[in-house]
Amino acid sequence: MSESFKRYFGRRLWWVVLAVILVLTAYFAESREAGSAVPGKASEIELDVVPLKKQDVSASTAYIGYITPIHQVSLVPNVSGYISEVWVEGGQDVKIGDNLLMIDPREYKAAYEAAVATRNQAKAEFNNAKVYFDRIKKAGPKAVSKTEYDSAQAQFLAAEASLAAAGADMQKAKVMLDYTLLQASINGTVGNVALTPGNYVAPGSGALLSIVQYDPIRVVFSISDKEYLDLLNSDGPLLENQKIRLRLADGRLYGEAGVFQFTDNRINNSTNSIAIYADFKNPGKELVANAYVDVLLEKEYKNAFLIAQNHAALTPEGTFAYIVRGKRLVKTKLDVLASVGNSYVVGNKFGADEYLVIDKVPSITPQTKVKIRVQPQQEHK
Repeated sequence: MSESFKRYFGRRLWWVVLAVILVLTAYFAESREAGSAVPGKASEIELDVVPLKKQDVSASTAYIGYITPIHQVSLVPNVSGYISEVWVEGGQDVKIGDNLLMIDPREYKAAYEAAVATRNQAKAEFNNAKVYFDRIKKAGPKAVSKTEYDSAQAQFLAAEASLAAAGADMQKAKVMLDYTLLQASINGTVGNVALTPGNYVAPGSGALLSIVQYDPIRVVFSISDKEYLDLLNSDGPLLENQKIRLRLADGRLYGEAGVFQFTDNRINNSTNSIAIYADFKNPGKELVANAYVDVLLEKEYKNAFLIAQNHAALTPEGTFAYIVRGKRLVKTKLDVLASVGNSYVVGNKFGADEYLVIDKVPSITPQTKVKIRVQPQQEHK
């Protein structure tokens, strides 16, 4: 190795050593300023925070529901014949007892009148047999033979049976005559009416028309088995402190709140859910049978605290947020009650001197002091 190369290599090595010494010096100087090299000296960080204020909050959980009538009937003929009268049209509102259709009653009226005549004849024969039998009994065994007594008794019993049979036939004929007039059995709206006078109908030919009760009307939706158990374990009757609201297909909230009626008597094992039934007033017929709606279970929380979801962290141990209490930074587990938009409704109790940290929190030591910059509280969405 030449002498000039040794001198060149020595100068390069000296500059490398000097650079390393300068880097180490700067590092230890920075560490001393940060307090890590001076025991007991506390560092300080500055964080953006927002106040924690109590609010009255309405939280809702959405479910898919469908609309079904509380009562509906399909009118089917019990007698055969030709339609003679049609008093209703499709879409017409009817009340209990309103006349809807008439099947030509002449045949059934004649059968009823014949049955009445037969019954009247049987009644007369019964009266004659009774009078004669009473006379025989009054005469006594000395004046009347045993054969004559038995004959009078047999005639009386036969007339009594004939009268009962004639009475039953008359009642049956009256029922058949009454079947010719079809009336509304519930209040509701008539569906499509395709019948006209002259159409022939008979038992088994299918429904002639249907009536659906629209006011009130029922909505059915399902909640999970866990939600059901949570509701059972809450204070008071099921859904007592919750409003049942509807969002219609056009996005509007329905004006009337529902009234909880009952739950189904079993869990649907394919979905692990249970059906809930609620009734709604429906004077304007906005809720149409078989339509789907969004069901909103709304619950009011008084004096609750809201924590924005992007300022909280979800972990396997729960949901946490950083809270400044005095000058201390505390990682706090949140008691999440519900979600409202992009915020959590929490059951934690916070003091007036506590703030929610909205900054990213760096690594700190127990001696680290916290300086806060209070930002305006944002409205939850």
